[in-house]
Amino acid sequence: MRCLLVLSLAFSSCAAPLTKISWDRREEGNVRHIGSKSLETKIGHATYNFSLTVFSGPVSKDYCLLISSFSRIETNSVVLIKLGNNEVLKLIANNVHTGQVDLSSAYSSTVTAPTRYPVTTTSTVISTKKIDYYSSIYSLNQEELNKIENNGVYKIRIEFANTYNEKSWEDDKLGKFIRSAHEALELQLQQPNTIEQGF
Repeated sequence: MRCLLVLSLAFSSCAAPLTKISWDRREEGNVRHIGSKSLETKIGHATYNFSLTVFSGPVSKDYCLLISSFSRIETNSVVLIKLGNNEVLKLIANNVHTGQVDLSSAYSSTVTAPTRYPVTTTSTVISTKKIDYYSSIYSLNQEELNKIENNGVYKIRIEFANTYNEKSWEDDKLGKFIRSAHEALELQLQQPNTIEQGF
């Protein structure tokens, strides 16, 4: 009996998605917009955050890959994804938003006074400045989503001005994330989203 309980707990923990939900809200036209927590990864000389989101309405369900970074992303920017079967998916940004965030930086200096008993003082100056942060949306149809989940993602190239940032993975890091996020979003869609929820 104990063995059966342990096995059932093990299977239920394996079935739970690893990716968490970041937001779940209703938008105009009774469209439910749910987004996964993001995966941060360094690609080339830039750091990118990836998230999967779904817009679910009365007659449609649209998935999108969100990519955001301090590295510039332009309207109609291209992302190439190489799958495990060497097929290449070409995604084009259909919405780019540029916002600004405060970037803090701290500078410390240590001074030792030349006295009989050394005295050390440390001063820290914290400054902030506004810096651009880019968010882009790439539509994923069901066929593309299935291809990513079935074959994995082993290479990505993200357009940057007139060049690109590129990364390869041997462990299908991005593909596993998208698969897990898709599962989490589908489970969340089965939960009700009303004003009374969690009140």
